[in-house]
Amino acid sequence: MAVITGAGSGIGRALAKALAAEGCHLALVDIHTQGLEETQRELGQTGRTVTLHMANVTDRDRMQALAAEIHAAHGVIHLLFNNAGITISKAFADSSLGELDRVMAINLGGVINGCYFFLPYLKQAGEGHIVNTSSMAGLLGLPNQATYSASKAAVRSLGETLYAELAVHNIAVTTILPGAIKTNIMKAAVEYGSDAEETKKLEALVMRHGKTPEALARKVIRAVKKNRLRVRVGADAYLLDWLKRLFPVAIHGLFRYAFRRTDAARQGANSQ
Repeated sequence: MAVITGAGSGIGRALAKALAAEGCHLALVDIHTQGLEETQRELGQTGRTVTLHMANVTDRDRMQALAAEIHAAHGVIHLLFNNAGITISKAFADSSLGELDRVMAINLGGVINGCYFFLPYLKQAGEGHIVNTSSMAGLLGLPNQATYSASKAAVRSLGETLYAELAVHNIAVTTILPGAIKTNIMKAAVEYGSDAEETKKLEALVMRHGKTPEALARKVIRAVKKNRLRVRVGADAYLLDWLKRLFPVAIHGLFRYAFRRTDAARQGANSQ
């Protein structure tokens, strides 16, 4: 039996389909009821129990109640996918504290809440697996992605800690490190970004060259079966990982140069 947060679209929806194909019963969680219902329709008749649960992963009281609610509905919980997340494409200095807090609360706080409140039920089952969605941005700090990079790096670090700590309880932990994936996350970033045109260009690039959520889901399922600590998805994720290892300082010099050029061009456009 698997719990998936952020199941109303994108990666969460693809994971739901892949897990259903593996014969899993599902508890689908999202803040938007419409998305959950669409995921359920796309699943079709699986022959498995599928329950829908509306929840804000940053709400600790709701997350505590959610874990009990899902356990009561299914009787057991074996798999937890902490997948809900957002990004805002904006320089740190241009961001409001509210925007910074929101990204951290969802991307990191939501994962912490999920792990904390579902862990007793995973222990009770006698075996389990936690899968947390980080990002290639969790491997290094990216310009215009301060809190996204910070939150995803923290998710990666948390997963490494839990991988060691929870083994004694027969609970495995896998961290997903996706590169560009064709989801709607960049559409939301356009709304809050400081440069909508640049963000739209980035979105178009992702939609043209990124991996599909379905490809990610297939790779994640294989990683879970093998109890992998982490799974990188996409050539860009592998590339950034190796560049960071080989050029731990120089790579940030390249980012600094690129950001200066982009910022200068934006300032010039604004002054006209």
